[in-house]
Amino acid sequence: MNSDTRFDRDAIDSLLAPYDSGKAPGFAVGVAMGGVPVYRRAVGMASAELPVTLSPSMRMRIGSTTKQFCALAVLLLQEDGLLSIDEPLRRYLPELPNWADAVSLRHLLAHSGGLRDTMDLLTLTGALGKPLNPGAQLDTYMRIDSVNFAPGESWNYCNGGYALLSEVASRVSGLAFGDLLHSRIFVPIGMYDTLLRPLDRAMVPNSASLHVPDGRGGWKRGDMGIPIKGEGGVISTVDDMLRWMRHMAAPTVGSAETWAELTRPHAGHGYGLGLIANRHRGRTAIHHAGGVIGGGCQMIRLPDERLDVIVIANSSNALALYGLADAIIDACVPDLEPDSAQPPQWSPRGTFYSRDTGRVIVLDFHEGQVLMTLDGMTLPTRWNPDGSLSPRIAPTDLAIRPLDGEADPAGLAAIEFGRTDHLAPVASKAHPNVHALAGRYADSAKLLEARIAVEQDGVAMALSGFGSTLEYALRPLATSLWKCDADGAIPASITLEHLGDGILLTSGRTTRLRLDRRS
Repeated sequence: MNSDTRFDRDAIDSLLAPYDSGKAPGFAVGVAMGGVPVYRRAVGMASAELPVTLSPSMRMRIGSTTKQFCALAVLLLQEDGLLSIDEPLRRYLPELPNWADAVSLRHLLAHSGGLRDTMDLLTLTGALGKPLNPGAQLDTYMRIDSVNFAPGESWNYCNGGYALLSEVASRVSGLAFGDLLHSRIFVPIGMYDTLLRPLDRAMVPNSASLHVPDGRGGWKRGDMGIPIKGEGGVISTVDDMLRWMRHMAAPTVGSAETWAELTRPHAGHGYGLGLIANRHRGRTAIHHAGGVIGGGCQMIRLPDERLDVIVIANSSNALALYGLADAIIDACVPDLEPDSAQPPQWSPRGTFYSRDTGRVIVLDFHEGQVLMTLDGMTLPTRWNPDGSLSPRIAPTDLAIRPLDGEADPAGLAAIEFGRTDHLAPVASKAHPNVHALAGRYADSAKLLEARIAVEQDGVAMALSGFGSTLEYALRPLATSLWKCDADGAIPASITLEHLGDGILLTSGRTTRLRLDRRS
């Protein structure tokens, strides 16, 4: 154990006490010091339907924490000489459109390829969480004819890119993706309870259920609907994830060069290839979180302190999940740097819009904390030492500050991935021509169709695609700018820019997708 770490079981027990319920799902937690497990505990129920409590040895979905396993599998195939991550994607998936010529496997691994995220598009129409054919994501990429940005020019988290990497790995290895992970990674490391579970509908022994609040004080079952692989399809246990993190400290699966690739940052926030390497309150940290419909995971290592922490949830409670993992680190590592700087003398409140990128950022206060609504996601924030403000848990190096330095800013400068975007405040009252917006719109690939109508109680949009339709309520932000919100299996939020003959649709992982007027 590092002299700079400590272990206080009572302190961690007290963190879990609020979730120790016999009526609700909960959390499974593991802590290791120097590779030796010192804490294994689960609280809450494995299923709201059965009198079975969670345990650290129970299988649970880890969501996007899967991506490090996918990245390692791809790099192992590179070690075998079966592929090169610097070659074009279309060499391995020749059926993709011409845009795939400029996208390398490295771009996909690092989320810098600029692809539209197919899982985001599914979410926007309410299709995510409903049964879809196994090839839905690849089929969608065969039809998509636009990108968010040119490869390498920016960074945007893309689950669909890892779905494509899974297909590439299967084709070059000749193995089903789950069999590849099993034979090359899980068995050699001794992770015998870890496996790929593409569909939640499949019955897997010793597995916790996923839980989504039903809005009436109860629960409904979480289900991603679509088969998922390298983007988030692994189920594991606290015990196996502690074995994985112990292996990370002295890897035997994968060369030193491979592990350097995995953890070498490709973006300002520290994202490498399936892993994030940055600082946590002054300490070096290697981590990756994950979320699914009805569950989540946070895996974080502090290598210099030889501390490993894994927290897995079987319900949709992301803020509690991340807060719990951070609090466990606080309990184990003394003398961490302060969580935030002294707030600067400017008032972060209001709605701001960029004409250049279509981005909308909303700042507001809630219970003394600044919340940032960014690309449809409402996130907690932190103050940086230079007085700028950043989202706390999103994988981005975004920092915002007032353009003029005034307490009540006349605009924001948003600095992200080395580029500065200027956002102007949106007037509190907008008087758009709602009847000019009404009509039917579709993108050129005919993936999405929007029907916008003026109704008695406001403006509504039905967004259809992938055999599903999601209903949005529209609220004007400016004359030609609209905020669109919907409650689906995953709540969806869109910004629409009205062009007269079309609309531009922007969400968290889709930038200015054009839909032309059809009627």
